[in-house]
Amino acid sequence: MIETPRSRQRIFGLDLLRVLSIALVLCSHTSWIYPPSSGLLAKMVDMCGFFGVELFFVMSGFLLGGIIFRQFIRDDYSFKTTLVFVYRRLMRILPNYYLIILVNMGIWLWLGYSVADSWKYFFFLQNFASPLLPFFPESWSLPIKEYGYVIAVLLLYAASVVFNKVSRKMIFLSVILGMLVFFFCTKLYYNFYTANTTMLQWDVSLRSVVIYRIDTVLLGVLAGYVSTEYPDFWKQKKFVFSLIGLMVLGLLLFCLGYLKLKIADFPLFWNVLCLPMNALGLTCLLPLFSDWKSAPAKVTKPIETISELSYCVYLLHYSVVLFLMKHFIDSSDFSMPQLHLYTLAYLVITFILSYLMYHYFEKPIMKLREIKA
Repeated sequence: MIETPRSRQRIFGLDLLRVLSIALVLCSHTSWIYPPSSGLLAKMVDMCGFFGVELFFVMSGFLLGGIIFRQFIRDDYSFKTTLVFVYRRLMRILPNYYLIILVNMGIWLWLGYSVADSWKYFFFLQNFASPLLPFFPESWSLPIKEYGYVIAVLLLYAASVVFNKVSRKMIFLSVILGMLVFFFCTKLYYNFYTANTTMLQWDVSLRSVVIYRIDTVLLGVLAGYVSTEYPDFWKQKKFVFSLIGLMVLGLLLFCLGYLKLKIADFPLFWNVLCLPMNALGLTCLLPLFSDWKSAPAKVTKPIETISELSYCVYLLHYSVVLFLMKHFIDSSDFSMPQLHLYTLAYLVITFILSYLMYHYFEKPIMKLREIKA
């Protein structure tokens, strides 16, 4: 039997982190609704997306990393195992993703915009090694995760064939650590060979580009390995890891909020250290939350529901819902209470559409992907 995240019992703490992630992403995009501001609250809202998407990365890596490791060390591991993993992963991501690409293309054509580069999105090439394109911009995170997993499982299989006398556990650890070092070094390359002095350029040409970001996902994969291979250590040290994580995140916030390090003056911090620090801090929180197995039913149910809808929410909320609302409803002269109602409408519409998409498209597709190993 091929193991999947859905084949195991739900863990409340991980569902809670997934809900927190999508909430942070939604919050960050409300900055498009409200007037520009340099106040503390506005800066905090802008930071929400920075933490929300990174949390998605490390969580996804953690959940799939454990599965990849357990499959890799099985006696019946083969190339078929790799193909089945890739198939199931793509069937999990692509149907919803392709649907929303087509919806976005329809919206852009309807409004008279060009979709000349939209073909790249079908192959996850919109941000592989070049700056993020303006069409369907929130899709940037998906190629990072999918390339990370596909490259990892293919390298693992190749290494298992070449080094067939070496322990599979040693091969797994060596491949993942090697990939981590390699993709961390791509940021060093970027720092030395790219003249980057603005946050906008940093956002579209580094933070959102596949070849510079796969290490974030791999940190989660490494955490999945540790939790599987050393479960007692993982649980016993959860508070120690959490403390380390909070210290790393605190240091990052100190650099950003108190020291106010500017990218023009401290490019090494922004280009090389900032994103790995964020990923490391968030990864260290996983032992605590992954051991939070359950909660009262009245809390668990809504958290599980939003967690299940989170992928649909992510795909729909910005380029479809908010983009169309901003196009047809000019909110520039709205009072603050009116803007709050506008935001509420944005959230309600997003969740209604996500509910419909999940139950009438995603779930039926997920049933179709089930294959016997």
